[in-house]
Amino acid sequence: MDRVEPVLYPLLRRDLIAQGPRYVVQIGDKVVDYNEDFRLFLATRNPAPFIPPDAISVVTEVNFTTTRAGLRGQLLALTIQQEKPELETEKTKLLQQEEDKKIQLALLEESLLETLATAQGNILENRELIDSLNQTKASSALIQESLVESHRLQTSLDQERDAYLPLAESASKMYFVITDLSKINNMYRFSLAAFLRLFQRALQAKKEAENTEARIAALEANLKNMVYDYVCRSLFKADQLMFAMHFVKGMHPELFQQNVSTSIDLKSEFPSWIDQERHGALAIFKATFPALYQSLCLSDSELWLSFSQSSHCEQEIPSTIAKKITPFQQVLLIQAIRPDRLQSAMAAFASQALGKCMHVCFST
Repeated sequence: MDRVEPVLYPLLRRDLIAQGPRYVVQIGDKVVDYNEDFRLFLATRNPAPFIPPDAISVVTEVNFTTTRAGLRGQLLALTIQQEKPELETEKTKLLQQEEDKKIQLALLEESLLETLATAQGNILENRELIDSLNQTKASSALIQESLVESHRLQTSLDQERDAYLPLAESASKMYFVITDLSKINNMYRFSLAAFLRLFQRALQAKKEAENTEARIAALEANLKNMVYDYVCRSLFKADQLMFAMHFVKGMHPELFQQNVSTSIDLKSEFPSWIDQERHGALAIFKATFPALYQSLCLSDSELWLSFSQSSHCEQEIPSTIAKKITPFQQVLLIQAIRPDRLQSAMAAFASQALGKCMHVCFST
């Protein structure tokens, strides 16, 4: 349901009416017996349901949707259990000891207050009471020292656990990247349980790295390949290249240059080696990325001769130019001048960004 029905308000507010030994509640035009063990749960698919002000005080909202922070913590726990199970065991042990010491401290405080409350006569002359107070004070000090040491050890353990946080962060990002596919096609829905199985399978890779950083890098690369292959097998062929670009954008947003819109001059003159039908697209390219356009030196026909005549122009960008522009800027250039090779250029860019060969998925 998407809203709280007004007919349920008497039940939610527990507007009970006593009738002898039993209680009843009025729902609509009916009076129904009320059971003290009754609980009402309302479920909705709406991630942001509207709860009217008069219902907020009688309804407890519990959000079971997956969040980035929650998933990151869950993935970090799975990673620690696989990579450093002793850390998780030690942390659990420390937390248990800390709770036990806090209980002991509370009991000592209660004992101290009770002793003072039941003391008779002059407290300063009550030797037994003074000895008891001194003993309680000493025990309390020892417990406080133990709590400080426990906090110190927990901080040290958390630092070791946080070493694997980049992997959990990257994996969490991957999950939300693939869940966005449902906006393209309702068939492209991937459950959290399936992703967690992939994650646990990736963690079982052989430990060949010499240090933690190298191990995390290897696990992340392995997980990235597994997630990509798993999702790509579930997509229509026409959507596989789209997913590759979307995956790169989600995992490596720094590779994409932000657009800067400016006025477009469609009367600009362009080199003769560029087809006239591409002048409109090139004018948009020039207006959007003026600095990039100037760095290409497109007026030098000799420099771009091999590019203009090649059937694989994405591989023939002049080396002096390729060194000055990013791989994604090369894709933008191909899109503006040679859109017939855009699919191959995008496939090459995605393959390079993801660090794996994907020519099988994109072959036509």
